[in-house]
Amino acid sequence: MIQRNISSYLPIIYLFTVLLSIFIIHLGEVIGAHYYQIEIRNIDKNKKKASFKKTKKKAISKISENETLKADTVLVSTEELSTSKDSIKMEAATVSDSDFISNLIGEYHSKWKNSKGRISRTDVVIRYYKKNKDEDRVYKLRDLGFYIHERPAEDDFDDYESNAIFYGDSIKREDLILIAHNLIQNGVKLQSLTLSKFHAAWKAHSVEIGTDTTALGEKPLTLATLRKKWESM
Repeated sequence: MIQRNISSYLPIIYLFTVLLSIFIIHLGEVIGAHYYQIEIRNIDKNKKKASFKKTKKKAISKISENETLKADTVLVSTEELSTSKDSIKMEAATVSDSDFISNLIGEYHSKWKNSKGRISRTDVVIRYYKKNKDEDRVYKLRDLGFYIHERPAEDDFDDYESNAIFYGDSIKREDLILIAHNLIQNGVKLQSLTLSKFHAAWKAHSVEIGTDTTALGEKPLTLATLRKKWESM
């Protein structure tokens, strides 16, 4: 009776066993697939990290290369500039002081002469503190087209000849050197060429000719000293 009852359940037990086996196999596949996906993700992450590091390394390498290139470019430019300056100095050194001044005068006349061959320089104020001992030497500046604004010298300076120029900070060096050269060529014993301490209004555009008693013991200016002054401005 008991054996008959057990044998009647055998098909059910067999079916249950088969279903359980199928379930376990399926569960294993699901778990395997899950871990497979995790592993794939980890591989992708590692690849991305490796790719990012590689790209970053390339970028750093490229930046370094560009910086090196820029440094080389700056170095070359500096060398070229240095060579250019040296070349200019060498060219200037080969020209005598008299030729240097002559070139300035030639350039001045070609720049300022009008169609009638006249020069009118109203942009520069020439203020001359008149002294009898100067005679007409200062008035030769009119040959360069300048208008001379006369002012009487103070009594303490009336016994001195003019020996100094005070110029404003807006005066061009070409004008300053040519004015000084003209005065020297016409017998003015220049001993001082000084930037004015005053810059207001007309002073900035002025060249004042007078006497500096503190410079009376100085050596007279020459073409060489005028050239050095031009180069230093």
